[in-house]
Amino acid sequence: MTRIATYGSNQMYLSRVTALNERINKLTLQVLTEKKSQNYTGISKDSNRLINFENEKARANAFITNNDMAQTRIKAADVSMTAVEKTMKAFKDRLETFYANENRSQQDVENIQNWAFQSMIDMQSYLSSSADGQYLFSGGRVSTEPVKLAAGSLAGFQDIYDGNSVTYPTTRAAHMLDITTDTSITGNLSFNAANGTITAANAGTLSDIPVGSRITAAGAAAGNNQSYTVVGNTGTQLKVSRLTTEGPTAGTISYYTDDSKSTTNVAANLTFVPGTDTITVSNATGFTAGQTFTVAGTTGNDGVYEVQSITAGPPDTITIASAKIGTTETVAATLSADSWYQGDNINIEQRIDQNRTVSIGVFASDPAFEKAIRAMGMIAQGAYGTSGGLENNLDRIEGARFLIQDALNHPASASPPFGPEASSDLESVRSQLGVTQGLIKTTTETHKSYVGFLDERITSMENVNKEEAITLLLDDQRALEAGYQTLAKVREMSLLNFLN
Repeated sequence: MTRIATYGSNQMYLSRVTALNERINKLTLQVLTEKKSQNYTGISKDSNRLINFENEKARANAFITNNDMAQTRIKAADVSMTAVEKTMKAFKDRLETFYANENRSQQDVENIQNWAFQSMIDMQSYLSSSADGQYLFSGGRVSTEPVKLAAGSLAGFQDIYDGNSVTYPTTRAAHMLDITTDTSITGNLSFNAANGTITAANAGTLSDIPVGSRITAAGAAAGNNQSYTVVGNTGTQLKVSRLTTEGPTAGTISYYTDDSKSTTNVAANLTFVPGTDTITVSNATGFTAGQTFTVAGTTGNDGVYEVQSITAGPPDTITIASAKIGTTETVAATLSADSWYQGDNINIEQRIDQNRTVSIGVFASDPAFEKAIRAMGMIAQGAYGTSGGLENNLDRIEGARFLIQDALNHPASASPPFGPEASSDLESVRSQLGVTQGLIKTTTETHKSYVGFLDERITSMENVNKEEAITLLLDDQRALEAGYQTLAKVREMSLLNFLN
């Protein structure tokens, strides 16, 4: 018989010891994990606020992660634009040196043309850079390489753009054209060999093709399926012959007489016939096939030409080298033009916080890059010694000088030679990218500060005061030890022990 008087008293004493033991286990777990509870039940009065804070923290961390990815894209784009800027400035410097040199040799001309083409290749490379498997300058077409030049070598480029029959576009609209006509819209196309025109059956359906564009015909007779430069457009009819009907009219023919580039000028009455692309000269010229000459003083036919063939006179009848319409026909044909820009104009939006998005896209088609590529292409076109060569078309230098300067810093000082140009330049593109980069950085820092604030609030609700928990644990451990000792002592105090 024990001294604990009843069974009930004994059980109550044991339950208190057990409760004390449970409290010690709880305090031990709190000390080890530093958490008040392992589930929300243990902090029920704060659980709703805690869940809200944790959701806010997760959202802020998601913004931080996404913003870091956007910053990576922007930094990679900025690196590419630094390289683009060096290429553009180097080309500008070389062009200015060439412009200032009055005694330009064949080597000088070929060097600047090669430099221009290599600069285009560099632009293609830098604007086709990627990050995280996505192209940076192709808009929404992140899997499509944004820049695709017409050729991979200068010789191949000059085969396409000979500077005579087919010239490199001088306006943005012509430079960016990407189109294929649809016969269900245009109707049949009429090719007129006598006039050098292509006419759509349905009025106004060719209005999207700007003057200066390079177009390629397909589906017509073999002699008509070639590339042309559009020199006039009524919306329904394209003029592709270089010549305008004129004459006889007084004009001047100039040509080089020897390797020193001394010039001979001949006054003559000139008659120009488009389509057949013939120039009738009242005087005997003595020209042979391949000869280049310059016409001046006419109403609409001034320019540099190359003799394809000649019927000697006088008067001499010169057939000039050009892309001629070979056959007069009306046929279900198409016209197409491929742009060097393969991307689109869809802005890539980045949500940097709950209430704000920014555009992080930079297009390779931005006028800052387009004007530079156009300037380089104008210089690179036309092989030396042909009518389309740079040495025979020195006005291209002035145009290219304006474009490259305007690409770097708009507006350039001179008047636009090809009409108004878009205002964007490399300086403004980089500035805007820097603003976006700074905004994302500031917003990310705000998110990080907010996460720090939430961590403090979450910690205050989740975590225990470790020093306090340890103190309570030690107190309860001592109380438990005393309880067990008391229980053991009491159980030793039986009536038999008392009588002994």
